[in-house]
Amino acid sequence: MLAIIEERLRGIADYHIPEWAQRLEDVGGPGVGGTQLAYAPYFVQSAETQDELVAMALESSIPATWEEAAWCYVLGRFRACIVMSAALLEIALKYELYRRGIRKSGTLGTIIQECSKEGILSEPIRSLAQPINQRRNDVMHANVQIDRPESLLSHTGDEHEIEPIRDLSRNITPDGWITGDGETIEISFSKGRSDYSRVLVFKKAARASLFEVREILKSLYSPLSDQQAQEDNKS
Repeated sequence: MLAIIEERLRGIADYHIPEWAQRLEDVGGPGVGGTQLAYAPYFVQSAETQDELVAMALESSIPATWEEAAWCYVLGRFRACIVMSAALLEIALKYELYRRGIRKSGTLGTIIQECSKEGILSEPIRSLAQPINQRRNDVMHANVQIDRPESLLSHTGDEHEIEPIRDLSRNITPDGWITGDGETIEISFSKGRSDYSRVLVFKKAARASLFEVREILKSLYSPLSDQQAQEDNKS
């Protein structure tokens, strides 16, 4: 049974590798061990107080959560990418509040407001943070299904991406069925011909959230290479 599962997984990987590679390039390509985040707080390796431990935990969670969010995007798990991008934003903003001595709980929307009040987020950067939270709420609280069901059922929403299928051969199974291997395949009929498209549900929304949270981190932190050089100069 295990051998059958492994073979099935190889087939899935072979089918998706071209798009996985394209999306990995889209997020910056592979780094050391994965999708490396260029902008994050410099991770301090030791702590003596509880506050320092909390700060370390938040610091280390920023690149780790970026890694999860980025790979969700690469592997086509777009809803998960939206949620993880929002989680990354919340971790980074709570870290910024925490290191200023501000202990704030509540929803991500509340945290964004507090960071704006404290001058951590400028107005242009706040305008990037709010859509990340809105997309998270859309996914987590079924807002899309309730408020605009046609977006999911007919794929009319701006959240999705539709790609024409120019080579249908890889979508034909040995017994003649059409498969998208977990994807949605749309068929439209026009002037006596059939056109096929792949629907990547929530891809546009996921990409927007991932790239917007990276811009926010870029506004908060200098490149890690610069931070490392500064630490080396101190020692």
